[in-house]
Amino acid sequence: MGEQPSSADTPLWEVVELDQFHTPEQTQASQWRRSLRSASKWLVGKSAAEQQVKEESELRALPEVRLAHLVPPIDWSFAAKALAQQLESCEAPVIFFITPPHSGHTSVVRQWAEEHHVACLPPPTLNELAKGGTEWVERCINQQKWAVPALERHFLRHTQGIQGIREFLERALSGRLGQGVIGCDSWAYAYLQQVIGIDGAPVFTLQSMEGEQLSRYFAAMATHEGQPPGVYSTRTGKQVLSDSASKQNGKAPNKELQRLAAHCRGHIGLAWHYWRERLREPKAEDEEALWLVDALAEAELSADTGDIATLVLHALLLHGGLDDHALGDVLPFSHHEALNARLALQRKGIILSCEGRWQITPLSYASVRQLLASRNYLVDPL
Repeated sequence: MGEQPSSADTPLWEVVELDQFHTPEQTQASQWRRSLRSASKWLVGKSAAEQQVKEESELRALPEVRLAHLVPPIDWSFAAKALAQQLESCEAPVIFFITPPHSGHTSVVRQWAEEHHVACLPPPTLNELAKGGTEWVERCINQQKWAVPALERHFLRHTQGIQGIREFLERALSGRLGQGVIGCDSWAYAYLQQVIGIDGAPVFTLQSMEGEQLSRYFAAMATHEGQPPGVYSTRTGKQVLSDSASKQNGKAPNKELQRLAAHCRGHIGLAWHYWRERLREPKAEDEEALWLVDALAEAELSADTGDIATLVLHALLLHGGLDDHALGDVLPFSHHEALNARLALQRKGIILSCEGRWQITPLSYASVRQLLASRNYLVDPL
């Protein structure tokens, strides 16, 4: 095999087939550190387990206006264009595009559809799914080309809730519905692959980003007058973003963003949330530098998380989020027990409500995924 191109030579937005996806360097080491942090907190407490060069008490959150200027929403149009290039030579009746939670598959497929004047099929209601109705499948016919931005909204994990998606995918994969592009959460894809079987359909995803690529992305996002702002790590005191001068001088890239890339498994959507939520400015008026609070030790599940809470987290991931009623319907215990577990997870900051559905928070996702994998739950391929 030839040498892999360096991350400096790799485009930021690269759409690849699923089997070509690879996690960033140091991902395994990041998982070990996460386990070690969890044990250290349990043994000696949080403050003793984490040593910082800059204390968070010396810093404050950025005003929302400045934060929006430094960290604007991700522009997924570049990923949509990269997907379009892959689809040019693909003639399969169905193509999947998958990403993990908070990582853009819905926006990418929707933008691709808008750019190519393709109709997006509306999802069924939760009530339709709960009753096992398949009327929504009939609404998908008579389309030569179509798109589904979020397939995870088209099923529930019980006997009635899986009937419609089974019929829909059987028709779509056979070509009876024309040609379609399906955006799907990677956890829902793993579940549907197991219970229905969707082998044979091409599957694409965004390639992971290494730390150097994250540095380029965040620097370009925040650069408005030539050089990116100075951003320093509270953990090490070193500058996080490399400027053009440091590259010309051949200096080694800062390791902080490689650490973040490994923690997020290279997913730009998750890394963006860390970057935005953990940027700080000094309380002292005479300091201008920005600081990145060490976020990787936050919002982590303890190793003794109970079975009910674990099942709740897994169900939320498989469905891309659920409301309280639907959550109770897909779990093997009472609605009351499901609600109590959900409330406990909400109080810990592990889940939040988004558009009426409870979802794993971006900063908790890595810890939740590692917990589920350690307990042999079905996990996503990314």
